[in-house]
Amino acid sequence: MTRLDPSSRATFTHVALLLVPPLLHAPVTWTATPDMGEPPAAPTPAQVRQWRQVGPHRSPAPGLAVDTASREEARNFFNSVYAASEGAAMGWTGNLGTCAAGTTDPGFRELVGLRINFFRALAGVPAAIAMDDNLHAKAQQAALMMSANHTLHHFPPAEWTCYTAGGAEAAQNANLAIGQSGPAAIDGYMQDFGLGNAPVGHRRWILYPQTRVMATGDVPDSPSHLEANAIWVFDGNYGGPRPATRTPHVCWPPPGYVPYPVVPVRWSFAYPGADFFGATVTMTSKGQLIPVTLELVRDGFGENTLVWYPSSLDPGQPYAWPRPSADTAYAVTVRNVRLSGNSQDFSYTVTVFDPAVAGSDTVLPTLSGPDDPVVNQPNAFTFVPVNKATGYQWRSFTRTPLSAVEGAENGLAHWTAATTPGYDPVVSSPRASGSYAFHLAHPQPQDQRLTYQRTLLPSASARLEFKSRLGWAAPGQVAKVQVSLNQGQAWEDVYNQAGSDTQGELGFTTRTVSLSAFAGRLILLRLNYSHTTGSYFPQTTPGIGWYIDDLVFSEVEELTNPMLHEVASGSAFDFVPEAVGDYALMVRAEVYDRFHLEWGPVKKVAATAPVTPPLRFVGRPVLTASQVQIEFEVRDYRPGMVFRLYRAASVVGPWQHEAAASFQPVVANSRFRATATLSGSPQAFYQLRAD
Repeated sequence: MTRLDPSSRATFTHVALLLVPPLLHAPVTWTATPDMGEPPAAPTPAQVRQWRQVGPHRSPAPGLAVDTASREEARNFFNSVYAASEGAAMGWTGNLGTCAAGTTDPGFRELVGLRINFFRALAGVPAAIAMDDNLHAKAQQAALMMSANHTLHHFPPAEWTCYTAGGAEAAQNANLAIGQSGPAAIDGYMQDFGLGNAPVGHRRWILYPQTRVMATGDVPDSPSHLEANAIWVFDGNYGGPRPATRTPHVCWPPPGYVPYPVVPVRWSFAYPGADFFGATVTMTSKGQLIPVTLELVRDGFGENTLVWYPSSLDPGQPYAWPRPSADTAYAVTVRNVRLSGNSQDFSYTVTVFDPAVAGSDTVLPTLSGPDDPVVNQPNAFTFVPVNKATGYQWRSFTRTPLSAVEGAENGLAHWTAATTPGYDPVVSSPRASGSYAFHLAHPQPQDQRLTYQRTLLPSASARLEFKSRLGWAAPGQVAKVQVSLNQGQAWEDVYNQAGSDTQGELGFTTRTVSLSAFAGRLILLRLNYSHTTGSYFPQTTPGIGWYIDDLVFSEVEELTNPMLHEVASGSAFDFVPEAVGDYALMVRAEVYDRFHLEWGPVKKVAATAPVTPPLRFVGRPVLTASQVQIEFEVRDYRPGMVFRLYRAASVVGPWQHEAAASFQPVVANSRFRATATLSGSPQAFYQLRAD
């Protein structure tokens, strides 16, 4: 995360809109960018021998693997494994003021390792990196030193603030980042942007096939210091036997299907021991040649690697590969790679795709079963199995029409705010109606979000209508309405409006958004005032930022009372509704034994009361000295049916339940025998009931 220069920020903190001419509402430029410095040099043989003697302090993590030749497998891998390491709480216990490096939550460290293993698996190298607990303490000290001194150094001087020998040792053996931490720092190392990172050394250490153990140190953002990360990337396996990889060469991005969010500007092709000094690269897409620029070949970081980038892009800055409107294939040919004195050529294709978009090979767990399941009885449902699923979950909701009007009259009662402290996202002015409206602004260049807490189910004609007013905003400040199909792991824009560097809208405008594309799918919805790039208006005073009021949903149901269940085995389960009413059922697949994919399409059902099946006595009762046996037939028998026998001394009652009566089948599913104890009365009448 980057920070605005504090002096520039202070200039605008207390500006009053009504007292200042519009000219003074100038946007502030966001100039700081994350920095990784240069990658660490390879360890010495003495260091490697020492690490081999000590050994790892953690057993290997569960290995991951993915077939990038399958779009759906690559899509599911991104949507489950990558998404699982998003949004983790760091849980830092340290203190910059006292130079206490502290620690981070063990679960957070495991998610950093998961992000590393995600990239390694996608690249086709062994993906079982474990986070070493002993090295973590030193990596923490290194991250603290980088944040405290506002810079990066692999050999920090002893005069540095918060200097420790352990931190200096970690800095020498680690990828370092400032302005990024945790899983996001791993993304930065894989991008390897910056003018000093032409050899993509950070990436090469993350993907070095022999490595088995790493460690992470992380420090969060604070008002006066940037967040920082140190990933210890060396272990005793450096220079050891090379394990099997998907192909002898390791590419980033790799051949096959690659989700666009992880595609960098700098592309690379690694081959152990290769001579790339005379190599060339050709890239084409849709039959068109893409001019490329080769970076200078520099060995000494992981495996020998050739690096290039599309000449139209700037590798010096962070870059988000554009979201493709359709799968886009890039053909790559690397020529004149010298291996053991011989020249070889390599060709492969990278297909960049949007992992939020299902492909022709996508299989969702679509449900089949009765539309009118019976209350208090098991109703069988089956679903389409998902390829390579290791398990399934299913859940039920109660369905009710959504009639709420969300206008901030109840504050944030149905919303979760993720906003910068210092301003209120609920304001009394300006507003479209009522007494309040929502307001999102950018005191910091970070996304400001309000997430709706209700779970929604749109119909084929569903829509959202709301009142919107975008005031002073720069082009990089974008008002968005977003929808998620996977419980908030990924979001899709359904409405966006960018600022114009002017006063913007002076009043509220009614906006209408169709939700029909999500018919039959469970969705979440949020308002996101996003900062995408460049300058921004940091004020939070009236008229600046985005105002939203009177959100109204049409043809949308709310899902409540969720009940989650594991599918015991196979691709079927029984649903037992507890009451008459409307329900929604859905299934999701589990992959890699611990991650879940998106929920499949919703099956709407209307639970009904059980209908008493026709019963008919057959023949005469059979009497013994102490018992009576009565046979009867059942039409439309269903599994789980419960029979009850009642007795009375008169045909008009009262009827008494014979709780001790037993029932045995005579003919399966159609004819049964009831056995009860005689009462001793001169006469008795019997009645049968079924549920």
